[in-house]
Amino acid sequence: MPEEQQATATPVEPVAPQPVAESSDLAAQLEALRAKNQELIAERRKDRENRESLQSQLEELRQAQESAKTAKLAESGEFKTLWEEAQQTVADLKQQMAAKEAEVEQIRQGYSKEQLRAGAIAQLSSAGALAPDQLYRLVQENLRAKEGQPVAYVGGVEVPIGEYIANLKNPGSGYEHHFAATNRAGMGVAGSARSTALPGQTNPWSKESWNITQQMMMLASDPDKARLLKAEAGIN
Repeated sequence: MPEEQQATATPVEPVAPQPVAESSDLAAQLEALRAKNQELIAERRKDRENRESLQSQLEELRQAQESAKTAKLAESGEFKTLWEEAQQTVADLKQQMAAKEAEVEQIRQGYSKEQLRAGAIAQLSSAGALAPDQLYRLVQENLRAKEGQPVAYVGGVEVPIGEYIANLKNPGSGYEHHFAATNRAGMGVAGSARSTALPGQTNPWSKESWNITQQMMMLASDPDKARLLKAEAGIN
């Protein structure tokens, strides 16, 4: 045989195959990990359930203790005493609050009355009232305070204080004698001036009718009238 043919026929040894990891082993490992994870989850769930159960038992125990304490207090009478004391304390506080509110309201009303009085007397004085404080006492039932200012109510109708005082000064109102007679005409006599603030009453303090005896008698019997006549005569 020729040499070339012999070289061609020389056998070649095959390459040994490399080992490959079995896929079944990998799957087994994954399954083992999955099983372990499920086991851990189950343990955590059981642990949470145990804690919740323990908390529930503790709450039941606390409620039982409270119930037992309340029952013991009730049996010994202490619970009733404590309840009565608490109720009395609440009642005392309510009474104190009511008293304080009444005091504040009284102060507010007192201030409102004084404000009304001061405003009305100032208006009466400006209108020529001989004794503004006395006249105020006579008409105060008709006066009210509105937004800090005095107003009058006549027959349920609100009347401005200026208009009300002007009506008091008119002849026939029954109050006209409480105002100075200066520049005022007598009833039914045009242009005539009244000599006194009281119709038909001689003024013992006037220069024309000065009479000490009548003054002393009037001061003793009717001091309000005497004060009016003295004011009309310009005597303090």
